[in-house]
Amino acid sequence: MLVGVVHVTNKGQVGSQATTSKRKGKELKTQKVTCGWYIHASRSNPESDWFIRTLNQTHTCLQTRKLRACTASLISKKIFDQVEANPDIPLRAIQDHFQKTYQVGVTMDNVFRAKDKARKHITGDYTKQYEMLRDYVLELQATNPDTTVKIDVCSEPNPDSTTRQFRRIYVCLDPLKKGFKACLRDLLGFDGAFMKGPFLGQVLSAIGLDSNNGIYPLAYGIVESENTETWKWFLDNIGDDLDLGRNSNFTFISDRQKGLHTTVEQLFPNAEHRYCIRHIHDNMRKRWRKPEYRDHLWKCALATTIPEFEHLMKEFSQYDKEAC
Repeated sequence: MLVGVVHVTNKGQVGSQATTSKRKGKELKTQKVTCGWYIHASRSNPESDWFIRTLNQTHTCLQTRKLRACTASLISKKIFDQVEANPDIPLRAIQDHFQKTYQVGVTMDNVFRAKDKARKHITGDYTKQYEMLRDYVLELQATNPDTTVKIDVCSEPNPDSTTRQFRRIYVCLDPLKKGFKACLRDLLGFDGAFMKGPFLGQVLSAIGLDSNNGIYPLAYGIVESENTETWKWFLDNIGDDLDLGRNSNFTFISDRQKGLHTTVEQLFPNAEHRYCIRHIHDNMRKRWRKPEYRDHLWKCALATTIPEFEHLMKEFSQYDKEAC
């Protein structure tokens, strides 16, 4: 049996027994008003269906949009399709849509928790995914024999602990490794990108070129940050996989990543290290925006001989010595 009950502020027009309370120096009289709405349902045994015995649909209470039953769990189920279609949907948009659709008021805190629950249901819990990391490694090695996977963990003061905190991972699939060696193009590009989510870090990648001048992914790693130590760890692993030594005549291309230039000089002193022209242009465009600067830069970059390069650089210097 359910009976409608609502709390209202007593202004003298409605109510029965009133109680007095103080809030911020003011006296407030509140009362409990019994609404006429009434429903009585029952069933003969736990296995049978419910039957409505009595129903009075007349309301005498004030209408409210606040419902205790409208929890974050309920909201997350209702907005699941929205979040799946657009993971970056704003909280305000979810709140407005939910209130218009169901005529129920929801707070921004509830919407935030509901969206987080829906996202976790869609993408999975981040912590649980890290717990499955070793299973992922074993599956990689089972389906791709001779694949290189190295996991580095933080030092644990308690040697008896059964868990370790993740620090880094390096992955180089064996088919990619063999294919790169077969192409015999001594060119590698390095880059880093920020990770999103509750556990921040950097994704480091090594990319080559195939016989058709297409992008050829070789290896990737996840590290805590981008610095000399992490780049050294990443390049050490690549050197082991590709049998690179200090005398290797590779050409490396990168942006001006933190610590990468120093690491290449230490590990591969005979290698050529060049910078990506696109990143150079992006940096130059912050100050020199005219298309003429871009044209001069790309002409110099596309030169195939030293005399041609020097000639084009001279033209660039005559156009703007400071930019050159």
